[in-house]
Amino acid sequence: MIDRRDLLVGAGLGTLLACLGLSGCGTPTTDPPGTHPALRTPRPAGALALLRARGTDARAQLLGVRGDDVMVGLGPTLADVPMMPDFPGETLDRDRSRTDAFVQVEGDDRDDCAARLAEVLAELPGLTPVWTVPVHRDVAAPLDGKPLQRNPFGFVEGQTNEQSVLLPDGDTLAALRVIRLAHPLWDADSAEAQARIIGRHPDGTWLDGTPAGRVPDYAGDPDGAAIPLNSHVRTMNPRTEGTPAPRMLRRSWIYQETPAETGVVFMAFQSSFEDGFARAQSRLASDALHPYLLTTAGGYYRVPA
Repeated sequence: MIDRRDLLVGAGLGTLLACLGLSGCGTPTTDPPGTHPALRTPRPAGALALLRARGTDARAQLLGVRGDDVMVGLGPTLADVPMMPDFPGETLDRDRSRTDAFVQVEGDDRDDCAARLAEVLAELPGLTPVWTVPVHRDVAAPLDGKPLQRNPFGFVEGQTNEQSVLLPDGDTLAALRVIRLAHPLWDADSAEAQARIIGRHPDGTWLDGTPAGRVPDYAGDPDGAAIPLNSHVRTMNPRTEGTPAPRMLRRSWIYQETPAETGVVFMAFQSSFEDGFARAQSRLASDALHPYLLTTAGGYYRVPA
């Protein structure tokens, strides 16, 4: 039997971006002025850095680099957020987990975003990057105005995102996870098996025939004959009394460190970790998708407006 850790743990972790000598990271979006970074229209390209603080003015430096194309996250040493706890099934790289901060730039061109990230990091002498990586989104057609994307397994996602994720002061909380995907294990499954693991067809329609963007009739499928009870969509949100949905806005970014390793940088924005990310994480062990995922890094952050 194929062991998912043999498939997932082997690749190296140290890919750094070189400064390309360019400025800017794509054309601006049409988001209204003052839109929180978590609520902006996602861009197709980006670059991410996880950072350790080594100066007393690290927080001020981070707040100073925020912009229309730059989002910063402040970890427990720089903001009032808890330390992310350990969760079952992880294989964490301790050097790049629970970091003091992260910085992400977004735009339309990967090379421009790599250069823009290098410019931003040059303005942060009080922080040291421990991991930098280019990221991108496989953008799908929007549904009812919601931006959708196709994940590396080929399935459209993003239909049921929460929008009320801001704190009273206008900030939001972010859970960030670096997740490697077991492509050989996934590719060995049939298309039908893959759809039953997710609970939807690749185009976003539900397995019971409900169109994408609509609510399926779980009450009419109590035993999971159409949409399995352990499918990803049904595990995360069973839609039954007493089991509330995780309240979070999800943004996933595809990264590739080596030709053989593709994963996602998963971001979940919320106003409460307990009602959002931690609630979803508590259900992951019974999720049919779980054996295909391996979390290698993560942390809790506060993302200022």
